[in-house]
Amino acid sequence: MADRAVARPTGPTRDPEAETTGSHRSPLAAESVGFLLSQLGSAGSRGFAEELAPLGIEPRQFAMLRYVGAGEGQSQQALGSALHIPASRMVAMVDELEDRGLLERRQNPGDRRSHALFLTGKGHKLLAKAFAVASAHEATVCASLTGAERSQLLHLLQKVGATLEVTAGVHPELIAPERH
Repeated sequence: MADRAVARPTGPTRDPEAETTGSHRSPLAAESVGFLLSQLGSAGSRGFAEELAPLGIEPRQFAMLRYVGAGEGQSQQALGSALHIPASRMVAMVDELEDRGLLERRQNPGDRRSHALFLTGKGHKLLAKAFAVASAHEATVCASLTGAERSQLLHLLQKVGATLEVTAGVHPELIAPERH
């Protein structure tokens, strides 16, 4: 039996799915949902951090103040568990905010072994300013969207988050170790 040369296509390969759905596959990263989400997340986080900087806090500190403010009196352990923050990381974050006079630990009357977390007056004031910054940042990010488009985008992103098993309301920056 003689060896036969097999004809190989020399141009772009056919994509049967694209032919039937009308979609076109492109190597452009901007057409990749995963890449675009990563790119937007990075840009959004960087911009938000820059906007919070004049207040002297970082996004992870804002998030912690927000969670404490929303549930004052919770134990440090309960809050860390709800946010999926390892105990050692939680202690360091609370220490840092307590040292700055933004929150305080109080003895939990129901359990002497645990501490309840509360914002100080200074913490409440800073949190109000940070919420104003966050609101302005959200308005900037969504400036090109109508209200209906923003709602639709939020819904779609929540679906993607559920698929990726992202814990709703918990930013990875809270969980990640510090990068110094």
